[in-house]
Amino acid sequence: MARKGNTRKQSENVDPKYQSRLVQNLVNNILRCGKKQIAYKIVYKALEIAENELNQDALEILEQAILKTTPSTVVKARRIRGSTLQAPRDVKPEVGQSLAIRWIISSAKARNNRGIAQKLANEFIDASKGQGGAVRKREEVHRIAESNRRTAF
Repeated sequence: MARKGNTRKQSENVDPKYQSRLVQNLVNNILRCGKKQIAYKIVYKALEIAENELNQDALEILEQAILKTTPSTVVKARRIRGSTLQAPRDVKPEVGQSLAIRWIISSAKARNNRGIAQKLANEFIDASKGQGGAVRKREEVHRIAESNRRTAF
């Protein structure tokens, strides 16, 4: 923690093809064992597949998918008098966006298609339509947060 004033937020890079921070964050979450070029290929292929299927701009599809899976509240475990309660918390936009990216990737990995790029493309398409595993995860988190409103802290 900085002792003198606030620290500057490190500037994020943009990806070379789309010039987008959102795509760069997606690539960084796909990244395994430092193989960034493979992560770029996977993400670009998935965006290309989604673009061809929906006949829309790839960035628009991705932004819609992220927008429809970004949570506004999450639940956080809180111990009160020996029992653990799920307390709802509001989420900052950056944190919500990173949660949405992680949920999209994890639900894409759980699909049965062949190849991660195809799975990711199908998840982008479903999420942009308001369907899919990531959107279900968001709705589930919101439902739990709504039912536990009384334990807000």
